Amino acid sequence: MGELEHMVKKEFILLYTKDKFIQKFHDRIIDSILDNNYIIENENNISYVIDNNRKKHIIPIPPKLGTLDLQKIIESKYMIT
Repeated sequence: MGELEHMVKKEFILLYTKDKFIQKFHDRIIDSILDNNYIIENENNISYVIDNNRKKHIIPIPPKLGTLDLQKIIESKYMIT
């Protein structure tokens, strides 16, 4: 179990530290919105999804990464319960 725990922690760290994961996830959500034939409009640097009733829904900008050192997850006692 200890080896499996280490592998899961290591993959978690890799997932969130490489290749701008948050931005790619955000971009995929935008692609999905467009793939489903919804309209995205921009107004005053704010993006909106327009639903079938012409109601606007704000698309939040991706959050910036904080200062958490994800490498320390390897040393954590608990991560997944």
